[in-house]
Amino acid sequence: MGLRDKIKNAVNRLSGEHSDATPDSAGSYSKPGARNDDAEVVMARLYRPGSARQAKLIKENESKK
Repeated sequence: MGLRDKIKNAVNRLSGEHSDATPDSAGSYSKPGARNDDAEVVMARLYRPGSARQAKLIKENESKK
């Protein structure tokens, strides 16, 4: 199998020619689990190494504790 055949096979796998047909009706999406309206959402703090601003914020937060 040459390089040309390998490329053609890869393109055929990725192309829409060999995809399944679109279903006639779309099913509804439901999330698993129970809804919790009392849940608390906390944002993550991302610290990038080498950032002078982040280093300053870390020092300020440590001094407040």
